[in-house]
Amino acid sequence: RLDSSYDFDANMHIVVAEGMPDPSKQKDAYLEALAPLLVDVHLAMEGSVLTLFTNRAEMERMYELVQPELAQHGLELTAQARGGNVRRLREHFIAEPSSSLFALKSFWEGFDARGDTLRCVVIPRLPFTPPTDPLSQERRLREGKDAWRNHDLPESVLAMKQAAGRLIRSSTDTGVLVLADPRLTTMWYGKIFLASLPKRGHDRVPVPE
Repeated sequence: RLDSSYDFDANMHIVVAEGMPDPSKQKDAYLEALAPLLVDVHLAMEGSVLTLFTNRAEMERMYELVQPELAQHGLELTAQARGGNVRRLREHFIAEPSSSLFALKSFWEGFDARGDTLRCVVIPRLPFTPPTDPLSQERRLREGKDAWRNHDLPESVLAMKQAAGRLIRSSTDTGVLVLADPRLTTMWYGKIFLASLPKRGHDRVPVPE
């Protein structure tokens, strides 16, 4: 195995937001805290932020809350529309260096935006497979409680690793990865997610109450 030619320790900064409500238990409180966090991140980065959601309804709700405030500061924010042209959305994001984007699964892998057009990636939630997923249900019937640890967890870790990989796409890229799911620091499996990232170490930043 060969080491990566990218210097992730020097070029990538990972921030884990502390003090967020648990999205699996306090969804409304979590979304209420997420909106100002997203505003702060976009203002600090002055745009060029890609936020990767796992849920369309949550993405659209956050867009309603965040976009007007960013517009007041002259920052453009676009959200992936239902049935919209994904290719056109990608091209617009790359062509406008200061624009930001709220996106879903189609941007979690295979999206290549190099240089200053993408300076920050935000992952609000850990990308767990919904319990209603037919494949997950079948696995639980066959393997019981072990199915989640054997299949769902590794697949979710890989998905987050791929999403984080959108940030550094060349040896000269630099950027910030913001993780807003409190389970990274409160649950045993959080260490597995953090260990999968290419950079060693991260900063924990408390979310203002």
